[in-house]
Order: sequence, then structure tokens, then C-alpha cells
Amino acid sequence: MTQTLAGADIRGYYATLGISIPAGASGNASVSCFADPDAHSRGDRHPSCSINLEHGAWKCHGCGASGGAYDAATARGYSERAAIDLMVRHGIVDRRDPDHARNNYHNAARPRARADRHPAAAPNVSRLGINEQHIRHWQVALTERPELIARLTRQRGWLYSTMYELGLGCDGARITIPVRDRDSHLVGLLRYQPWPKHGQAKMLAAPGSRRALLPHPAAEPSNEILLVEGEPDMIAARSRGIPAIAVPGTETWRTEWASLFAGREVTIVMDCDPEGRRAAQRIAEDLHALAVTRVLDIAPERRDGYDLTDLLRDHPRLRKEILR
Repeated sequence: MTQTLAGADIRGYYATLGISIPAGASGNASVSCFADPDAHSRGDRHPSCSINLEHGAWKCHGCGASGGAYDAATARGYSERAAIDLMVRHGIVDRRDPDHARNNYHNAARPRARADRHPAAAPNVSRLGINEQHIRHWQVALTERPELIARLTRQRGWLYSTMYELGLGCDGARITIPVRDRDSHLVGLLRYQPWPKHGQAKMLAAPGSRRALLPHPAAEPSNEILLVEGEPDMIAARSRGIPAIAVPGTETWRTEWASLFAGREVTIVMDCDPEGRRAAQRIAEDLHALAVTRVLDIAPERRDGYDLTDLLRDHPRLRKEILR
């Protein structure tokens, strides 16, 4: 729960950020999305973002970005220190407790900073807008949710040791999954909802994220690799001791990734639907001259999206033998 000092000047705070709140608004005010207007048609001319005028929290109902007053400032290009100073100036937090502001206002949907549009922006704000401090914060938050960890283990087959190894966390609403390059640099963040409501997306990528193989093949020493469709299947497989690497989706495979598997033995397992089977064949063709490759159709008679997680759940003892 966001804690805001009594008498905070929420309107003035957002006005300083260049976000105009309608004069007659009360409770929740509607404004155009300031997190990532390019994600909306016509720059979100018809406002899809709402700001709570009591404590300053906001949410865009169009692109899904959300956060508190702190996140609004960093989204507009302010540095962490400048964001806290601005909150103090408008009575949102007390100067004596800056860590309170930083910890309570971080949010996994923290959007990309638009430094090019705001001259006052700090020069060191990255395109991703998320750093290692956020990853650690969400990791700690997950450890404080033993009931969530237990449910993920029970229903998804994820072991906590695997979640820890991959740097998974929880932002309060979704599981956070960091994406890293071959040098372990943070290049993206995925936000996963294991139990989505009707019409809700399972996986969201934070603005500025680069979709990539996960984990990066350079980080996996095994010669035998299971290449799977989607990060959740990868986590389930690695929880069984299977050296799996996730392709972000059926349409995201890039031919140049094939060289990353040169000299290895690769088993490809995509979902049991037409899209998954086409992707498996396309990947196999790219890998053919570089690696020992086979496509494993785990349920040839099915076309309903049956996936590796389903298979592992149906066969609790299945381990690395799937690679052979």
C-alpha cells in the first residue's frame, strides 16, 4: 500500500512533471498516457491513464504501465535522487526517509524514460528504465511470498532454487523475469501472470525490453540443449534438471541465433498447435548445418497448444531422458 503524507500536493507534483490534471477531477483523474504514448494510437489522444489524486498512484489501462508518484517522475526522465527531491517538495514523502520513497514507489511496470522529450531529464536514465536494484528488490519480495512460491511449485512445477538462479521476483501483480545478454547485462524484463483472467495477457515485456533467448546460450555449459517455446516452459524444464533455453515465441526466432548452438545437440519442443509445429521446423532448418538437431512432437495427435509444462505435469518422473 502506497503511503503518502497528509496534505500532499498531488496536482502540483504532476503539473511539475508536465502532466496536466483536469480542473474538475476528483478521486481518479483521466490523463493521456505519459509512460509510453507511442504505444497508443494517435499518442493516446483519448486518455487511457488514471491518476489517484489521494496518493498519486497511476495506471494506464491501455498499455498496462503503472506505478506510484516516484515512478511517474522516473518515467518522465528524472533521476532517482531528483524524483525523491520532487516528492519531498510537494509533501508526498518526508525528506528524512528517502529510502521509504524509493522502496515504496518502485513498480515492475516502470515505463521507459522519455529523455529525448524532456530536456530536464537526467542523462543517465537508460532506455529500459529498470536496473539491477529493481531486480533485487523484486527477488526479495518473492521470498516474502511463500504461498506464491508454493503455488508455482505445485501448479507450474517451478522449484524455488531455479527461480532464484534465474533471478525471478514478484512486483506484487506479476512474476518478474530478467532477460540478460551473453555478458549477463540486463537487456529486458518480462512480467508473467501464471493465472490470467479472461482476456488478460500472460506475458508482458517492460517498455524498452529486448526479447532474446533465455537464458543466453553462452550461460549454459551443457552440450545437450532443450529448446522450448516460452519462458514458463523453460523454467519448468530447468526445475527438473533439464538444460532448457526458451525461444520468446513462435514468431520471434531469429536465424542468426542458430550460430549460438554450433556443435551442440539440440532437441526442439514447441507447443502442440500449427504455429508451434511450423516454428519447430523453421528452427530445425536453421540449426541443421550447425548442430545435431531433432524435433520432438510431444503429442502428435493434439492441436490445442498442449505444451512442455503440461507434459512434465502429466509425467512427474520425466527428466533428462527427454533429450534422447
